[in-house]
Amino acid sequence: MKYTIRALFLISVFLFAGLLAAQDRPPAREEERISLLTDDGWKLDARFLRAAENAPTVVFIHSQKQDLTEWGIWFGHLKRYGYGYLAMDLRGHGNSFIAPDGSTTTYKAFATSGSNNEFNKMIRDVEAALAFLSTTGVAGDNIILAGSVLGANLAIKAAAIHPEIAMTAAFSPVLNVNDVLSVNPLRAYGRRPLLLVTGTNRAKQYKELQLLNDIAKQACGRENITTIVEAEGFGAGELVTKYNIRKFFDWFRNPRRPFVVERSTAPALSGDSSPEAQERAEPNAEKTQEDLPVYE
Repeated sequence: MKYTIRALFLISVFLFAGLLAAQDRPPAREEERISLLTDDGWKLDARFLRAAENAPTVVFIHSQKQDLTEWGIWFGHLKRYGYGYLAMDLRGHGNSFIAPDGSTTTYKAFATSGSNNEFNKMIRDVEAALAFLSTTGVAGDNIILAGSVLGANLAIKAAAIHPEIAMTAAFSPVLNVNDVLSVNPLRAYGRRPLLLVTGTNRAKQYKELQLLNDIAKQACGRENITTIVEAEGFGAGELVTKYNIRKFFDWFRNPRRPFVVERSTAPALSGDSSPEAQERAEPNAEKTQEDLPVYE
């Protein structure tokens, strides 16, 4: 009898301890589908994952003619390491097709020239994302902007407007996308970390990146600029793979450390761009990177 009572007592203690532990454990982080409203009336479809305590939140800005799924490879990795993210469909892209007057439209109807065209007005889409994050308690110094082509130009521009933003990762930024320019925003960016990523297989865009890289080093300080050059790829959807994504996380963690400019040339030289060839070009990509911090 006494053993039964003792067993019941121990079970009660363990159950109580488990209950206390469950109460102390932070709630599970699950992605939410949200809507963002711009100040000129566009309703934007977005996906949001709240960051773990003190962890950064990444705002993703996709390429022209793409949508938020361009960043799909990132979502699982960010959640794993405690990062938050907010990825939106820019106006006229993906599921963001309801214009302020209630009609439906896409980017195909937008003018591609003019300093006040809808592509330039997409800076308001980024502003809507930042405004939403501010309502959830995410401060600018804990935000990373990540953009691809058009999104890269917009990210640089938004960061120039918001000096409190911690850092920016620009994948395939160019001089001009539908009159969304990058040079003057880059000159106004300030002395903060900036990652520039490009591929060498498009000669014109590669030369533009070299020019932007020189401007960035002069305007932002050489110590703040990291440049990663891949053998091929244009935009985040092509430049970021499961074989190299960890190097970008490494930059998020330590953006000012000395960084060797990387060029994965083996697949391009061999004419083989298969995942197996990329893995041979970076055989220890998963093993040589230091373990990243996990925010809990």
